[in-house]
Amino acid sequence: MSQPSWGKWGSWEEAEACIGQIIGETRSPDPVELGAIRRWLEPKEFDCSLHTNRQIAKAHGYRDVIAPNTMAFTYGIGPYWSPEDGLSEPGYEPRQISIPVIFDVPAPCTLSFATSVEIEFFEPIYVGDQITCTSRLKSIFRKELRVGAGAFFKQEDTYTNQDGETLAIAHLDIFRFNPPEKGGE
Repeated sequence: MSQPSWGKWGSWEEAEACIGQIIGETRSPDPVELGAIRRWLEPKEFDCSLHTNRQIAKAHGYRDVIAPNTMAFTYGIGPYWSPEDGLSEPGYEPRQISIPVIFDVPAPCTLSFATSVEIEFFEPIYVGDQITCTSRLKSIFRKELRVGAGAFFKQEDTYTNQDGETLAIAHLDIFRFNPPEKGGE
């Protein structure tokens, strides 16, 4: 069986040793800003003054303009590339967003796909907030599906601002697996 070109390869014992552990932490390279909120709203043709007008946001009890809650995902992801990464060579494998249960937890699996995501929001995201996402492996449930033998990995992502306030908690389920061997080919 070939190892994936991405992610950590390891045994089920190594994977299970990560349960309950912090497996990743990313901090947005940029604070939340009005221009990004506007660009997020425009393609959706979503008009809500809480996301664009300070006076209206303050009149409704907020201290400033708030970002749509789901921008926690946008701002909780670290940079895809940094200058210290160097330049890519022709034919490189594209970089992926940081999903620690895929890339940072060792497991004997070559493929993966997301099966569910649930998110609960707690506090508003304000212009100027610096968002950090801390990922913890909550569980591993081994199972064989039609696509192959593997396991469901549950990752819990906690999004906080620079003051340590919890903005959101997301649960992401990823199925990591090995496809069945094809006979006779």
